[in-house]
Amino acid sequence: MLLRPGPVPTGEGWAFELKYDGFRAIVSSEDGLQVRSRRAWNMTEHVPELRELPPGLVLDGELVALNDHGAPHWPLLVERVLQRNTAIPITFFAFDLLRVDGHDVTVNAWSQRRTLLDGIWRECRCARLADVFDDGHVLFDAVVRHGLEGIVAKRKASIYRAGYRGWTKVKNPAYWRRESEIELMWRRRERVAVLATKRGSPAAS
Repeated sequence: MLLRPGPVPTGEGWAFELKYDGFRAIVSSEDGLQVRSRRAWNMTEHVPELRELPPGLVLDGELVALNDHGAPHWPLLVERVLQRNTAIPITFFAFDLLRVDGHDVTVNAWSQRRTLLDGIWRECRCARLADVFDDGHVLFDAVVRHGLEGIVAKRKASIYRAGYRGWTKVKNPAYWRRESEIELMWRRRERVAVLATKRGSPAAS
């Protein structure tokens, strides 16, 4: 399930979570540990501590490194995962349940999946459940005050559709990584435009 940018939704039927600045990951404990990024990178060997998770689950969540203040810190995460500095603890924030004991629950409403996840969850050193909030505007104001990345809004009645942009992300415009993300986005667009021009030119054909 993917995100799309937008304002904080209004009205009933919404749940809100923090947007963690980390690596999105699908984590399976069905047959040993398997951890894959959003782009299918096998990250299993980088996070062996997730073997503490209860067996028989497939979870969606975010791999995060926390700083001394308990806030997600991107440079620490990069040093841990990409430079393999295992002295830096990593925490998996689980925010959705896709399978449990072999049963696919993606067709269940988000509220039902969350209730199932709450009921089976066991605390461990390496993983936490993402907190859920009812008031998105209050949460977003707190995020901006504390300099966090943003929030995610989810319809309580929505099913889980892989590849579909069904969740809304509301980013803090003052977040310290915001400018670099915008610059990266424009560079990607420029590369796509250049490739498209080359493919359409007589030389390319």
